[in-house]
Amino acid sequence: MALTNAEKVRRYRERQKEKKQQELKMPEAARPSIFQTPFNEYMGDDWFGSDYDIALGLAGIETPVFKDDAGPQAYKRGDLPEGEDFHEHAQNSLGRAEVIAGCLITAAQDLASWINEYKKDEIKQRLKELEERDLSDPEAKKAALQEATRLNKMLDQLQKQVRITFPQWKVTG
Repeated sequence: MALTNAEKVRRYRERQKEKKQQELKMPEAARPSIFQTPFNEYMGDDWFGSDYDIALGLAGIETPVFKDDAGPQAYKRGDLPEGEDFHEHAQNSLGRAEVIAGCLITAAQDLASWINEYKKDEIKQRLKELEERDLSDPEAKKAALQEATRLNKMLDQLQKQVRITFPQWKVTG
């Protein structure tokens, strides 16, 4: 009896799943390496003057460079708390670069959150001050209402999320 299309697809998926499981069981050393040129060699001195270097320099941050093929453990600051090693698969300069990209994103998100909260608190304080003003004069009342409208628009802006796109840098498989 002929197989239905659904049965063919199901068997195909099962074969793909088995193949993937076999690859995962293969020891790491037996797997062919896809990324053979060390990342630090690929980068060379091209980082100098790049957007990466300039952006960090403008922020007053020393640019992490890739002078060797060491992983992130070799560069981790000693004053950080001990715990789960989230770098266990990052063993070389490529892994270090991936960790740096992820950490910069996390740092930017946290800093943006702090800035957002600060600005919201300050704007709310200015709105409270406007409410406490003597608004008996029509000109003062008009100016206060305009300022309150402007501040409320700023608060609305701060309630929104910003989406920034990046090229994919992590791969699995």
